[in-house]
Amino acid sequence: MNIAVFGAKGRVGSRVVALAKSKNHNVMSIDKGWVENHLDSIDVVVDFSLPSALEDVVGLCLQHHCPLVSGVTGYNAQQLKVLEGLSKQVKVVHKSNFSIGIDMLKKIVSLLADNLQNWDCTIVETHRKGKKDAPSGTAVDLATTVSQNKSFCTVDVHSIRSGDCLGRHEIIFGTSGETITLTHTATSIDIFAKGALLVAESIA
Repeated sequence: MNIAVFGAKGRVGSRVVALAKSKNHNVMSIDKGWVENHLDSIDVVVDFSLPSALEDVVGLCLQHHCPLVSGVTGYNAQQLKVLEGLSKQVKVVHKSNFSIGIDMLKKIVSLLADNLQNWDCTIVETHRKGKKDAPSGTAVDLATTVSQNKSFCTVDVHSIRSGDCLGRHEIIFGTSGETITLTHTATSIDIFAKGALLVAESIA
């Protein structure tokens, strides 16, 4: 399979490149104007770059009429509209987190939110110092999952930027006399890269 990877020198993008090559995929690496291994055809684009690269990402997808797997967070409203427009022409999978554990956490959070009437909900997310978006895209997604239940009018979200933490999301449901706490901790960058690559393979 021919894969183009944006953000190929980044923390997650570099692991996508390495894992894809280990599975004998052909990879075109792209990062801030740098391109390695031009490919005549592209089966799927994987993007772990920055919101500012969206125009180039969309252009390549349209040029090759291929799907997009994006793990980029921090898009503004206009950029999200551009992504939505692309989805009408090619398959687009845009997620804030590609780990299997977070997918399961969202399902459990949804179940609790549907059944815990009039409880409070607080989300505390911790990432490495220097992560640009706060709260994280995953925290926003989790808060949205909770707030879809009408009994949760607001969800408090707190962000911590410290050290080299890859990602820790703690969801606390509380009421008088008891609390339920769910925690997901990422200890390897590979969980995000592996998840994105599996999605890319499935839709290409």
